Order: sequence, then C-alpha cells, then structure tokens
Amino acid sequence: MAQTIPKLQPVLPIYNSGELSLKQLASFIGVNQSQMAKIAAVNPRTVDRDIASEKTTKKLQPLIHLLKMLMLLTDGSADNIRSWLKEPLVEWYGESPLDSLLENDLQAVEQLVGRIYEGDSAGY
Repeated sequence: MAQTIPKLQPVLPIYNSGELSLKQLASFIGVNQSQMAKIAAVNPRTVDRDIASEKTTKKLQPLIHLLKMLMLLTDGSADNIRSWLKEPLVEWYGESPLDSLLENDLQAVEQLVGRIYEGDSAGY
C-alpha cells in the first residue's frame, strides 16, 4: 500500500511567541511600518505595538497563505520573495505585486501566485 507523505508547511519568521508580529511581517516582506499599516488596513500605532489582534491576524491570513506559497516556490528564500514582490510586471503596466498589496489588492497577487504555484506561470 502506497504511503502518502504530507506536504510540509513552511514556517514563516513572522511570529513572536506564537502570535503574529506585524514588525516581523513588515521586515519579512521588505516594507516599513507605515506600508505595513496600509497593507494590513490598520492604524500605524497598531504596527508599532507589534502583536496583531486576533481580528487583524484573521484578516491577514490570505497574505500569510500567499507568503507560504512563495516560500515553497523560492525554496524558502526570503530575499527572493522580497525581490519578487518589488519586481515590476509588464502585464501589470509596470506595477509590482507589492504595489498591489499597498493598494489593498491582495486578490490580484493571490491569483498571480496561485497561477504560478499551479504551474500556469504564463512566462514566469
């Protein structure tokens, strides 16, 4: 009988004692605290306090899932993830995935990463 091996979930360095650290998340994706506040749609003071509330953590789950997919695609390279997020895309008229995150358009980035993850890379 064939044994299935469970797919390992990458561990992101964005937690402090098991709780989501907004400062560590900002550092991981290469943004400042003001930009992190914009991406998370929270007050900058919330980022300054660092630990995300349960509500904010839940709101950021799609971003965390996206980052886990990118970790798998980049063999765990945080530097490659940051570079990819900042890379202007021709089909997005020079906008980068990070630009979309800053415009609160996580869905566009999710769709793109999903296509790449599933092998429909459209030239990536």
